[in-house]
Amino acid sequence: MTSPRTLSKAPFLVGLFLLTFSLLTFQIVQTRILSVIAWYYMAFFAISVAMLGMTVGAVWVYLHRERIESAPLPVTLTNFTLATAVAMPASIMVQFCLITTISLSLTTVISWSILLLAMAVPYFFSGVVVSLALTRSPFPSGQVYGVDLMGAALGCMGVILILNVMDGPTAVIASSVVCGLSALAFTSSASAEDQQRLKSNPWWRRPVPVTIALAVFAILNSLAPVGVRPILVKDHLERSGFKVYEKWNSYSRITAERPQLRFPDLWGGSPQTPPGLLAMQSQLSIDGGAGSEMSHYDGTPQSISYLQYDLVGLAYRLPNIHKSAVVGVGGGRDLLTAHYFGVPDITGVELNPIFINLLTINPYYKNFSDINALPNLKLHVDDARSWFASTHEKFDLVQMSMIDTWAATGAGAFSLSENGLYTLEGWRAFLHSLNDDGIFTVSRWYSPGDVNETGRMIGLATAVLLDSGVKDIRPHLFVANAGYIATLVLSKKPFTPEQLRILHATVRDLGFNVLLAPDQPPQSPLLRAIVESPDRTTLNRVLEGNYLDLSVPTDNRPFFFNQLRFRNIPNATLRMIHGNLRVGVMAGNLIASGVLVLILFISIIAVVLTVLLPLRGTARESPMPLVVVGSLYFSLIGMGFMLAEIALLQRFSVYLGHPIYSLSVCLFSLILASGLGSLTSDRLKLNARVKLLLWGSILVAYLVGMVWILPALLQSTTGQERLVRIGISVLVIMPLGFLLGFAFPTGLRLVEAVDRQPTPWFWGINGATGVLASVLAVMFSMALGINVTMLLSAACYLLLIPTSFALLGMGQQHSAT
Repeated sequence: MTSPRTLSKAPFLVGLFLLTFSLLTFQIVQTRILSVIAWYYMAFFAISVAMLGMTVGAVWVYLHRERIESAPLPVTLTNFTLATAVAMPASIMVQFCLITTISLSLTTVISWSILLLAMAVPYFFSGVVVSLALTRSPFPSGQVYGVDLMGAALGCMGVILILNVMDGPTAVIASSVVCGLSALAFTSSASAEDQQRLKSNPWWRRPVPVTIALAVFAILNSLAPVGVRPILVKDHLERSGFKVYEKWNSYSRITAERPQLRFPDLWGGSPQTPPGLLAMQSQLSIDGGAGSEMSHYDGTPQSISYLQYDLVGLAYRLPNIHKSAVVGVGGGRDLLTAHYFGVPDITGVELNPIFINLLTINPYYKNFSDINALPNLKLHVDDARSWFASTHEKFDLVQMSMIDTWAATGAGAFSLSENGLYTLEGWRAFLHSLNDDGIFTVSRWYSPGDVNETGRMIGLATAVLLDSGVKDIRPHLFVANAGYIATLVLSKKPFTPEQLRILHATVRDLGFNVLLAPDQPPQSPLLRAIVESPDRTTLNRVLEGNYLDLSVPTDNRPFFFNQLRFRNIPNATLRMIHGNLRVGVMAGNLIASGVLVLILFISIIAVVLTVLLPLRGTARESPMPLVVVGSLYFSLIGMGFMLAEIALLQRFSVYLGHPIYSLSVCLFSLILASGLGSLTSDRLKLNARVKLLLWGSILVAYLVGMVWILPALLQSTTGQERLVRIGISVLVIMPLGFLLGFAFPTGLRLVEAVDRQPTPWFWGINGATGVLASVLAVMFSMALGINVTMLLSAACYLLLIPTSFALLGMGQQHSAT
């Protein structure tokens, strides 16, 4: 251990704080960037890679302990912190160069393995620093650990502000600058002799010039249009020259192309659209995988007349639509549709403020769209589900068109920002905001020739009507399709003959197809069975009988876009290999499931090669009963903690309106609270069976209680402001994190009471199971629901009680001899 006389306390603690702050900021920004370049939202993957990298760093410290202990601690901390700073932007640049698509080839495995390696390098270097700071510093471990956790916790929250003021790549470089400042602080903590040694290094190994270079890099990258940018976005080569606008925030990356006079882009275009019709439009892209058009409006109906030929505007042809609301404003197409059909009072609710800025503030696009010219237009920047749950306004029509995207469709389980809009609880909020005879219209992708794929949307509509007391569903639903788009029109009251006449006439005149109508038999026996279900029990039985997963999505299983059952994966894989699987939701779900399996496979290989094999010698030299029971203990806490964390991420992603908020809030709360729990465990030692039983029982009860109480709590507060919801989230998660924080240090004390030799092995086991559990947790939630994932976490901690008893007994027996 380093002497306090050769290590200054204040700069050392500042350096550790800045390191962990930059590291967590980097991790969350990296997650945001991954959602841009890859089809799959991989927050769980980023978490598991961070755990793996940090664990490998700690393993490396143990294996090279003699060499490391011979070097001055401040020098080692400075060198590895500086390596972390340089590795951060280098890691992102490598990721930008990789192809992350999925194909049945060895190349895919290699590409994803390189991705994992590139992501893990910064965490490896920082893992060395954190491991040394916690084990070799001469200062009280409580203070060191507290500063470490405080930096990490604040980094989780600070990233939201950072991403709202700079783009993703620049935010990564800015994080590396903070990491460089950490290296400077560690240098300042060294003795004069050690500082002189560091100054004798080449310039590229000295903190001052490297940090200055990174700062200049960050400034230039934010100003230059040809800086660090993605090359491949969702497998497509991105040509930046065609982009006239690019903006990042914590939600997404929005780009806009130059406006062009062209045949208008329509979601569900009519074959009756005049071939010579032209419109001036600008293509907007959301994370490269979702599109929205901004149309030029010159104040005349003629400039937007093409909207009358789009299926998504079908419901606006109904009479008495005086007040409407649009879920997801995007480029403003649906707002213009409402205006074109004469709606005098229009409200738009948009999660992403970038769109509202483009439409109302940006000098060029404000004049191009001229949305501000619409009379009685009100725009709100908020999560739509929360806004509709809290508003006292009532609408004649609520429209939600194409909020689901192919990015979300393919990702299935990984993209939750939109799934919260497609759950039973979400649709209840939308229907609650309607007048008694109001209309709710939803448009989403449709697979021609596979009408059953529309069953999930119709099943969800049937469920929400049944829950509202409607006995006969068919008079309330009308569904039509045009090409790859299906539009649902749901009426709270049965459609009148006049309304049905208008809908049928519009569909006939514009060349659309009727899939479901009160006065027309459904095209599919399944659709008939769905809408004729008299109750939820019958409905659930009907939906379970299909080869697709058409079950009603709820906040417990909010995976609307994932329609592939796990048991059908082998059959679907064979169909894809033989070319018999249509391109669509099921194909996308199969690819997403393949990503999960691939990540699990690569993670297992990485854990075995980098953690278990290097540490196997420490286990061989220890008593076998201790190795077996200790491995079980640390496997259970690694599995249990990660199952709970992923379940919380998924649950609060729906509640807070976007995965980035869930990631930041959950990590902040868990890191801070578990750190406090670990520190408290030093004073409140669980060194008796009664204490272990009491702690384990409270923890298991809290986890089980969250399954039953949390949904009701979140549902009742969904309409609160986001800051209030964040506060509620923190208050719910902190007690759990505090209890979880006792497990690891308690296990170390129980093991070390018998033999300190296998301690590194148990560190590795804990990290290894945590990495693997992050993937398994997603699978469990997809197949069984978030509540089951949380209950599995509770089961792990329940099994921990007898396991800890066994370790305690070994320690008592050892001390007696």
